[in-house]
Amino acid sequence: MIRDFLPLNKKAAVCFSIDDIHPGKSTDYCEAGGDLEKGSLGLVEKLLQRHGKLKLTVFLTADWRMTHPFPTRNILAKIPIMRNYLHLAKVLKKGTMRLRNHPEFVSYLKNLPRTEVAFHGLHHCHKGLIPDLEFQEQSKVQFSNIIDEIAEEFLTCGLEFEKGLCPPNWLAPKNLLESMIDKDFRYLASARDLFTPVAPDAKTNMSGLKGVSLIYPEWIVKGRMVHIPANFNATRRIERAIDIIENGGILSIKAHIVKSFNGYLLYDGVDEVYMNYLDTLLTVLKTKYGDQLWFATMGEIAERCLHE
Repeated sequence: MIRDFLPLNKKAAVCFSIDDIHPGKSTDYCEAGGDLEKGSLGLVEKLLQRHGKLKLTVFLTADWRMTHPFPTRNILAKIPIMRNYLHLAKVLKKGTMRLRNHPEFVSYLKNLPRTEVAFHGLHHCHKGLIPDLEFQEQSKVQFSNIIDEIAEEFLTCGLEFEKGLCPPNWLAPKNLLESMIDKDFRYLASARDLFTPVAPDAKTNMSGLKGVSLIYPEWIVKGRMVHIPANFNATRRIERAIDIIENGGILSIKAHIVKSFNGYLLYDGVDEVYMNYLDTLLTVLKTKYGDQLWFATMGEIAERCLHE
C-alpha cells in the first residue's frame, strides 16, 4: 500500500467516480447520460456545481452494446460449449451507441466541470453465461486491440482521457493487466468493497481484485501500475466515510449512472435520492474538515503515487 500519497497538509482524499456512462436515452432501453442536463448527468452536474471542490472520474464505454446484465435466451444457455460462442442476451448493433455518433453527448461530457474521462470497456458485453463481463478469457493481443479501439474512439471524438481503467463487472484478468502495462496505463480501479471494516491494514474482499488495500492506493503488477479501490456508496453510513478519512485514506465514492436496467435495480444508481445523500455527506465533511481534504480524480491520485 502507498501511505504517503497525500499533498502537504491534507488529511485524506475524496474521489468520486461513475461507471456505465454512454449515450443511452430514456427513449432507449435505459438512460445512461444521453438525456444530458434533463437526465442523470444533469443531476451529477448540479452536485458538482454545489460543491466547487468535488471532482469526478467518468468511466466511459466507447460503443455500448449490452441490453441485459444476465442471460435471457434460456434454452441456448443450457447448451454446453455452444453457449460460450453466442450472445445469450440481446445486444445492440455495433455503432448504435458509438460515441462519434452522438456529438451532443460528447460535447456535454467535455463541458462538465472538473471531470476526468477514463476507460470502461469497448462494448460492455460478452458472449457466454456472463454477458456483462467484457474482459474474460481473451488473449493479450485481443485485449491490446480492444484498448486501441477504445482510445481511437475517444481521440476521434476529441475526448481527452486518462490512461486508467475500471473493468466492466470489476474483473481484470492477467492478460488485460499485461496489455495495460504495455500501453503505459497508470491506474486500475478494480476492487470494490463496501463491507470490510475500515482499518489501516484492511484488504478488499468483495468485487474484483481481492487482497489489495481497502483505503489506500497500492502498487500492482510488480510495481508498474497503481490500484485505486472503491469503498463507499449511498448504502453506507456516513460514519464509514469518516473512518476512512481519519485513517488518512481515499474516500472513494462509487456510483453507476443507470438506476434501473431492464428490471435490474442498481442500488448505487444515480437519482435524486443518491445525489441528495452525497450532497449531505459532502456538506458534513466540509463542516468537519474544511480544507483538510484533497478532492481528486483517480488520475491525479495515480500521478502523485507515480511521482512521489
